[in-house]
Amino acid sequence: MDYSALKHSHMGLAYLSIMLFVARFVLFSAKPDFRNNKILKILPHVIDTFLLIFAFMLLHNIWGSPVVGWWIVAKIVGLVAYIGFGVVAIKRGSLPAFAGSLICFAYIFGAAKAHSVLSWLAYL
Repeated sequence: MDYSALKHSHMGLAYLSIMLFVARFVLFSAKPDFRNNKILKILPHVIDTFLLIFAFMLLHNIWGSPVVGWWIVAKIVGLVAYIGFGVVAIKRGSLPAFAGSLICFAYIFGAAKAHSVLSWLAYL
């Protein structure tokens, strides 16, 4: 798969991941019985697995390029925080953890756009 297809697949999966996360949080808050739905339990793991696979394929394609730098490490750290907040948000229905997940996602998205650990602040 070429770089452009990988990049757009990765981006699409990232958008799908965050949309599903928000939908699950809202749905589980309104109807806790949906927490036992097998599709809603399995689908996020499938999407996030493919998201990570495409991320590593992208990293392999651009390794050695001058654009590879600390911003990728920052995205990985942000991803770990996003997952941690997300687990707490979904399992406990915690609004602060949900907000933390969204902030982490926004940071990751900004770091990817700016190719900088400063994320959105790099544009100032």
